[in-house]
Amino acid sequence: MGIAPKLTRRQFLQLCVAGPLVLTTATACGYQSTFDLGIYQHPGHEAFYLSEHAGLLPTSVVLRKSQSAEAVLSSMLKGELDAATLALDEFLSCLHGGIPLKIVAVLSQSCGSDAFLSKPELGSAAALKGKVIALEPRASSELLLQYYLESSGLQREDVELAYLPQLKQLMAWQEGYIDAAISCPPVCHYIERNGAQPLFAADHSAPTSFQVLAIRADRMNWLSNTPALLLNSFYLGLRQQELFKGDTLRRTALWRNLTLAETRRYFASVLHPGPAENLQLMADSSALGKTLLQLQQWMPELRHPIAAAGLLHPAALKQLVHNG
Repeated sequence: MGIAPKLTRRQFLQLCVAGPLVLTTATACGYQSTFDLGIYQHPGHEAFYLSEHAGLLPTSVVLRKSQSAEAVLSSMLKGELDAATLALDEFLSCLHGGIPLKIVAVLSQSCGSDAFLSKPELGSAAALKGKVIALEPRASSELLLQYYLESSGLQREDVELAYLPQLKQLMAWQEGYIDAAISCPPVCHYIERNGAQPLFAADHSAPTSFQVLAIRADRMNWLSNTPALLLNSFYLGLRQQELFKGDTLRRTALWRNLTLAETRRYFASVLHPGPAENLQLMADSSALGKTLLQLQQWMPELRHPIAAAGLLHPAALKQLVHNG
């Protein structure tokens, strides 16, 4: 048998877009008594993994784990989850899909945690002209791309865009089909490990990214105090992360296939508001509202602007703060 010829760049990118990303998701038995929380690998969600490992989750909660946001989003849209850890644009996609979600807490926020990586020979933004940039097909990636292009004086017409899920970005990079990528941890660390370098330094003027815990409003009546217990387990996981830093670094490095140095950067890429600070953030929803409006500009399927105020449900946070 002869060796199959290598695909051209365009053939590979078309195949990546057309083919579904097959992922293994940990699933639980479908008992109605369980509370199914969809979660994917992201530094803003890591405390839930640590809570599960330490036995700190409420007994009714089952983590439905995935390597990617796409799988969690798909499960939520199919009605298979009670709650999920989501970025704001993923949250908006669920609302558009008819899922009545409410934000019960902000798990993390960051500016510049998403990395813009390029080949080493592309030493300046101007060198991107005519090159292929990979990004996820989602509003937050579009928002970041627009920010980076405006910062470098380029237009969208100056570059070629390849819309790829994160893990397929890694595949495309390894095969040499893309020249740059906008990606977030941990995948950006894997791409860097394969020879990429940051083209833009982390910049606090970049659009703010929020990761939230969202729960279905139509299932809150039977949840009782589960949301508050779940949030408490999240903050206990953060406490474990602080108290046992060395063990946390080694364990997470093993789980995410990262070096210790990469794991430190992984955790440092996000900030976690404490319960009281979180409650204040929810009460004064201007920061969340600004990001929601920015994201909606890249979501034409949302015909009418969605304000933050009606999406927030801080009851569980209030219960947590008032109980000390």
